[in-house]
This record gives sequence, C-alpha cells and structure tokens, in this order.
Amino acid sequence: MSLLKNITKYKITILLLVLLPVFLGCKNSKQSFENQTEIESTPKILFLNYVIEKTLDNKRKIEFINKKIVDGKLKNIAFEPIGNAVDGDLIFSELDSKLKTINKILIKNPLVQTIEYVDDAKQFQTKTLDLDKSQFSIRLQLKNATKYITISNFAENEPLIKTKIN
Repeated sequence: MSLLKNITKYKITILLLVLLPVFLGCKNSKQSFENQTEIESTPKILFLNYVIEKTLDNKRKIEFINKKIVDGKLKNIAFEPIGNAVDGDLIFSELDSKLKTINKILIKNPLVQTIEYVDDAKQFQTKTLDLDKSQFSIRLQLKNATKYITISNFAENEPLIKTKIN
C-alpha cells in the first residue's frame, strides 16, 4: 500500500510540475500583450487647412476648411521662435481637454507672401504681395493630449478660431 501511495504522490508532483509552467506562461503572455498595445501607439500627423481674409473693418477672419489625420512621424522640423513674431503673424496653440496650452507655434503672416520671378533681363527678382485672402496649411505631429487647436493674432492674443480635434 505504501508503494501505491508513493507512486500516486509522484504522479501528482509530475503533473503539477508540468501544468504549473503552462498556467504561468499563459498569464505572463497576456500581461505582455496588454503592455505592448499600450506602448506601441501609432504616431499620427495632423494636417489642417484654413482660409484667412481681411474684413471690411481691417480685421482678420479665419475659416476652417478641413483636417486630415494620418499615420506617420514627422522629421524634426525647426519652427520659428515666437519671440520673432511681428504684428500680423499668428500664434497656433495646441490645447488639452482642460484647455491648457500644450504647445505654441508661430505662423508668419499668411496674407503677406513673397514671390520670386525672372524679369525681362532674365534676372531673379522678388516681390512682396499684400493679399486680402489666402489659404494656409498647418502640419504637425499630433500629441495624444491635443484636443483643440486655436489660432490667434500675435498682437492681440485672442483666438480667431478654435478647432476640435477627434
């Protein structure tokens, strides 16, 4: 009888040693998968298109055209510092859900454009145009926290338009 008890204990011990790693392995792989999906969020690029125009009272009005969000990552783009802003430039702000500013970017005045052309003497010339209406685009790496975009006059720091993202 004692030999039978020893064989039964031996079989139970072997069975536990075989099944325990299987159960632990299943548990660990599930945790790894959950952690992996949190870490590997796909980076997104946000494209925004607007029209800006001067109004009759010499103010500016901005209209939202469209937005597009695509998978991808932007190369490091150097934006001009906000300290270089002059009257007529715009400030582009990214805001979170509580309307706290995440990031600010300077947009040079889209109503002032400089063009190059070749004159009759086949020399390059530049000319600055002061437009009444113009279309402009913004491209940036979308942050998870970004929920709103505002565009403001630099000098007045009041939003001309607020765009909801997502």
